[in-house]
This record gives sequence, C-alpha cells and structure tokens, in this order.
Amino acid sequence: MFLSIIHLKLFKKFIFILFFMPSLITLFSCDSQTQNSQNSQVETVFIGRMISGGHLPLAIVEKKYQDELKTFKLETVQSHDWNTVIAGMKSGTLTGTFILSPLAMKLIHEGFPGKIVLMANRNGNSFILSKKIQSIDKLKAKHSIIAVPHIYSQHHLLVRILLKQYNVPEENIRILEMPPRDMINSLRKGEIDGFMVGEPEGNRSVSLGVGWMAAISTQIWKDHMDHVFLASDTFIKKQPERLQELINLLVRGGEFIEKNPRATALMSEDYTGSASIIFEKILSTQSSRISYTNMIASEDDMKAMAEKLVEMKLWSKAPNNMIDDYFDMSFVIKAEQTVRIK
Repeated sequence: MFLSIIHLKLFKKFIFILFFMPSLITLFSCDSQTQNSQNSQVETVFIGRMISGGHLPLAIVEKKYQDELKTFKLETVQSHDWNTVIAGMKSGTLTGTFILSPLAMKLIHEGFPGKIVLMANRNGNSFILSKKIQSIDKLKAKHSIIAVPHIYSQHHLLVRILLKQYNVPEENIRILEMPPRDMINSLRKGEIDGFMVGEPEGNRSVSLGVGWMAAISTQIWKDHMDHVFLASDTFIKKQPERLQELINLLVRGGEFIEKNPRATALMSEDYTGSASIIFEKILSTQSSRISYTNMIASEDDMKAMAEKLVEMKLWSKAPNNMIDDYFDMSFVIKAEQTVRIK
C-alpha cells in the first residue's frame, strides 16, 4: 500500500512534467528571445581613438562603465594615424573621436560639421632630445629634425613656443610629422634629433635609454588644452541623449583616473602602449601630471589655441565666434554638475 502511494505520486509528477514543461520551456524561451531582441535593438556608437595617454577617459568608459550605458553600445575604433581618423569622421564611420585639439579646430575651420564637446585632458607632453644634444641651447648651433604627431597638433605649437623661449632660430629646426609609435626607434637610429609627444612615449624613451627629458609641457605652456572629443553634428543634434550619457561617463572616467592611478594604469595598457608601471608613475608624479578633471574649455582656452595657430601662420586670422562655431560645452557642463552632485 505504501509503495502504491509513492508510485501514484511519482506518476502525477511525470504527468505534470509531460504536459506542462513544454509550456514552461516555451515561456522561458520567449523571455530570452525578447531580451535578446531588446539587446539587438541597442545601436552601436563608434568612437575613434589612438594609442595615447590623452584618451584614457574613453578607456575607463569602455572597460569599467560599458554596462551602465542604456541608450547605446560603445565600440572604440583604434587607428594608427590621424588621416585614418579624419577619414572616419568625414565618412560618418565614426560618430565622434578623441583627437588633437588644433586638428579638431582645423577640421571645423574647413567646414566639417561637428563641434568640440569635451576637453579630454590638459598637459602630459614631453620634449625628448637625443643624448648627443646636451641642452636645448645646443639647438642654436645646429640644424635639427624634431618629430611631432601632426603639424596641426598641440605638440607642434609647444615645440615652437619652447624654441622661441630659448631663442633658437626657426630655420635651424625642421618639423617632421611622425606617428608616436615610430618616434623612439627613429631617435635610436639617428633619423631625428628629438620629438615632442604625449605620454607615455616620453617617459618610455627615457626608461629605454634612447633620449633624455629636455622639457615637459607644464614648463612650456601650463594647463594647455591637449586632446579633445570631437562629435559630429549628427551625434549632437539627432542623438543628444546618447551623447549626454557618453559625456557623463567620460567625466566620471576622468574623476576615476585622478583618484586611481594604479588601477587606471593596469586597465589601460592597450591604450597607452606601455607597461602599467610607467604610466602609473606619470599619473602619480605631480610635476608632470596629466589633468583629466574640470574638462570644460573656457573662452580663454579657445582664444589661446586660435592665437597660437595664427602666430604659427597655420591660420590667417582667429575666427570671430569660437564659442558657438567650434565648441559646444553644454554637455560637459551638465555632466560636471551631475558628477559633483554624486
């Protein structure tokens, strides 16, 4: 009798599984398909970047805050030269990009439909000379080749400002465009006499014994505007919620970098192209420290950069309305307010 009761209970469970499990499986399957369908509907936004310490806020968003994005999925596109970045922005393949501040201004100056919506960082550049040249003053007595990432770069401006400070004749120096990843080997081979570049290439060259640190950008032009985030007009006007969400997290990323140099260095080796120990030192050294917070460009920042471009004859004159025509700081102003409240 006892065994019969057990058998009866087992039989009822079998009947339940037989008739009801297919419905449950279908229900869970539908839920899963719905979830997958919702995920597939989230559009991917492609943002450009280079191997550069100035692009670290993007690394933090990509690797730490990606799951917090609600309106889109972030995908970064790494390039090795600025012409590829420019082509991506002009074709619409990239919705936005981290870029050299003078180059971004040049593109807008030439009619590119977009604006600078965030300063990515300030400072963080190094002037490296060959060990055969014992001082910057020695450049007065010889013709030298100095490499910079781009003619329209803050690095080019910094070189010219520095040479003027030391009264080095302009005709003594030939400026050569070169991708930062090639600079150390080129200096080692004697193809160039020095370079101005963003970190970590400066400190990396010193650690490899290839060159010596002749100057850092805080000694040349303190708190200068460095890299910026250039967004297309399509992103700004048609997807303002997505852009605001991204800027919010980029501002948070800057805060994280300043407070967590070790974690940032470990997280961002593929963004800097150097061992974490080198970039951790850069982030922790006060004198050469890169700033990633308070990234609202002021009118003075804008005018100073424009005036330097005119002074170097890269522009014939400074534009009349920099604030409205070249920059849109409304997103970062709102983001800064959000970060401060939290």
